[in-house]
Amino acid sequence: MKKRKNEREVCGLWSLPDDVFHLECLTRLSRLDLVAFAMASKRHRNVAAAHIISDLRSRRRGCVELYMYVFIHMYPDPSPRWFLLHPVQRRLKRINLDYSYPVAGSCFVWDEWGVFVIGGLINGKPTSEVTLFDFTDHTVSPLKPMKMARSGASIDEKKIYVFGGCWDVADSSNWVEVYDLQTDTWEFLSVFTPKMPLKIQQSVVTDNNKHVHAVDEDGQIFNFSATECAFESDGRRESNPENRSNWLFAVGDTIFCRGTGGKILWRFPSQLDWKEVHGLEELQQQHSGFDIIKMLIHSNERMAILWESRTQGPEHVLELWYAEISMVRGCIDGVLEVVGTIEWSGPIFSDSSVTGLNLLFAETFYL
Repeated sequence: MKKRKNEREVCGLWSLPDDVFHLECLTRLSRLDLVAFAMASKRHRNVAAAHIISDLRSRRRGCVELYMYVFIHMYPDPSPRWFLLHPVQRRLKRINLDYSYPVAGSCFVWDEWGVFVIGGLINGKPTSEVTLFDFTDHTVSPLKPMKMARSGASIDEKKIYVFGGCWDVADSSNWVEVYDLQTDTWEFLSVFTPKMPLKIQQSVVTDNNKHVHAVDEDGQIFNFSATECAFESDGRRESNPENRSNWLFAVGDTIFCRGTGGKILWRFPSQLDWKEVHGLEELQQQHSGFDIIKMLIHSNERMAILWESRTQGPEHVLELWYAEISMVRGCIDGVLEVVGTIEWSGPIFSDSSVTGLNLLFAETFYL
C-alpha cells in the first residue's frame, strides 16, 4: 500500500503544469535531492540545475541547508578531488568529476553559484587557467583565462582582483588584473602603489568587501582599496607571518588566524598584537600537538577547523577531523577576550590507503 501511494504521488508530480512543478516542487527539494533529480530527469534536467531554482531556494530559508565543499589532493592520487560534507551524516562524499586541476598554487574565490579556481602550477610552471566549479549541477567549466599566469586572489563585490604571482613582478602595470563576472573579461588595473609589495603571504577582505588587508613575505602590511584603486602601506610590520596563516574576517570586525599547536588567534585590523582564543584547551589536550590545516567561517556565529590525524595501530589510518566552534566576545577580568565553545567535533574522513593529503580549499555555503 505504501509503495502504491508513493507511485501515485510521483505520477501526480509529473502531471503538474511545468510552472507550478518548477517553482513549488523543485524549490522544496534538498540540495542533494535536487542534484540527483537533475541527473535522473531528462525532461526537467536543465530547470532543476538552473541558477534561478537555487536563488528561489535561498530566499526560502527553510529550504536551504549548510553544506561544506572541500577540495583535497589525497596521495598517491595524482589529481585533487572535490568532496561534499553532508550536514546530517557529517562524512565527506566524493564528487565524481573528470577534470584535471593544477595541484598547487591555485587561488580560490567563490560566490553563491560556485568556486572559481584561478591559476596555479602545472608541471611546476604558473598557469593563467581559470575554471568554475558549479554548485547547481556539480560540473566544471573553463572560463576565460587571465592575461598573465599568476596566483593570489581576493574578491570585491562582483569583480575578482588578482594581485601578483606573475613572473615579471617588477612591471606594476601587469601586477593587478580584475575579472568582471558579468562580462567574462580580464583587464589590467592601474593601481597606485608607492611601494610594490613582495609576494603576498596572507590577505583578508574587510569592510563589507571594500578593502583588502594583506601582508607580504617580509611582514609588511598593505591595504588595498577597490574604490580608490590604491595599494598602500603605513610602514607597520606583522611579526612571524609564516606562523599566522589562514586569515578570516568575522565576529564583529575581528581578524582571526590559525597559530601553531591547535591555537586560534585574533586581533582587530587596526592592531598588531594577536591574542589567543580561550576555551579550546580541552580539544588541544585531546589531540596533543595537532596543527589546524584549515579554518573557515561555518555560520554567522560559528567557525570551523580541520586537521589531520592518524590512528594508532598497524594500519595507521589517516583521518581528517572537523570541529565547529561558537565564538563569543566579552570581558574577562576587565580585558576584552574571545571565548570559543566546541559545539561538535569528529572525523569526517578516514582511509588506510591514503598516504597523505593537501587540503586546498574548504568553505561552507547555504544551498
